[in-house]
Amino acid sequence: MPAWIRTGLCAFAGLTAFLVAFQVYSIAPAGFAVEPLAPAPDTRRLVLLFHGSGGRDEPTLIALERRLRDLPVSGSAPVIVRYDWSQADAPLRTYPSGLRVGEQLGVELATLAGLESLDLIGHSAGAYILDPLCESYRAAIAGRSGRPARIRMTFLDPIGFKGPLDPGWGARHFGQCADEAEAFINTDDPAPATAAVLQHARTVDVTADPARKHFGGGGHRWPVQYYLESLAARGSTMEDMSGGDGTDSGE
Repeated sequence: MPAWIRTGLCAFAGLTAFLVAFQVYSIAPAGFAVEPLAPAPDTRRLVLLFHGSGGRDEPTLIALERRLRDLPVSGSAPVIVRYDWSQADAPLRTYPSGLRVGEQLGVELATLAGLESLDLIGHSAGAYILDPLCESYRAAIAGRSGRPARIRMTFLDPIGFKGPLDPGWGARHFGQCADEAEAFINTDDPAPATAAVLQHARTVDVTADPARKHFGGGGHRWPVQYYLESLAARGSTMEDMSGGDGTDSGE
């Protein structure tokens, strides 16, 4: 066998081994203690915001939290929590970490017998938490009498790869557990696997929105800012915060 063929085969084998190892590492189950939410037992309405990898103190998400707190509300005021999962948000492990966080929080929220609405908002890798939380919650309350909480999801430039061998996983799965789901995406930033239309969510591509020229926070943060500004522009209340102005990219 010619030397160049042997060299090529060795390189191919090495690359394959690397990709397989990377795939296994990036999806292997995570094991760590999940910080509980500890909401009041009589909580009826809950809004949870989940930051992306390294985004515990992301200023745009903090501004969104503040905007949500300022929205007019009828009836009981919702509990709004910007959840810190930074102990487990290492960039290459966000899929299994998000899965574990979501599963544990879903079980916890199932103890709230009077929960009526659950709004889940995830930026970037925070998107991995939303569906596992929803699925865990629904599984834990299966068979219980009474109506389960209505679950609404908002994905803000969600990262959706499940390891290097499945970069389109999020586009196929995000939002499938929700009663209502929407996504706001930007397509020209370097964050991986964030430019696809989600099959289970109303998707709005905000990349070319004229207001972006006034935002200096970068493309990956722009969907968060767009969503924040759209809430203000629509005069939204907590009851109608979903939806948005812009062009749909898909359903």
